[in-house]
Amino acid sequence: MHGSGADGGHEKGTAGSWWAPTVANLLIGLVAILPGLCVRWLLTRYALIHCVDGFGCPGKSPDNTLGMTLGALLGGGFVVGMVLVVDVLMPWQEGRPLHRWLGMTPLVPAPFAIAQAAGWI
Repeated sequence: MHGSGADGGHEKGTAGSWWAPTVANLLIGLVAILPGLCVRWLLTRYALIHCVDGFGCPGKSPDNTLGMTLGALLGGGFVVGMVLVVDVLMPWQEGRPLHRWLGMTPLVPAPFAIAQAAGWI
């Protein structure tokens, strides 16, 4: 019974039902740019340091290593938490189908990849 309000206001099977998960995951992806930059910095700059002195290379690591590591860990944790809340808990609580929301989670790294490919970051 479409149009009678029996479906609880949820759109079923229409193209409009994909907009909310798409936009939500792209917005999460915008937040994920910061930890992505930290991880990229750690992989490109910190990985080039050759040390045999032991764990952590005391005295040889760049000054930004601690900040970038914290940014990657805390920012990544925040992004994972947002994905859990937005893509799992909220749709589950509202009775919406999880497959639409979880199916759009691959869009989270898209803003970082697009910005990097365009040379913006």
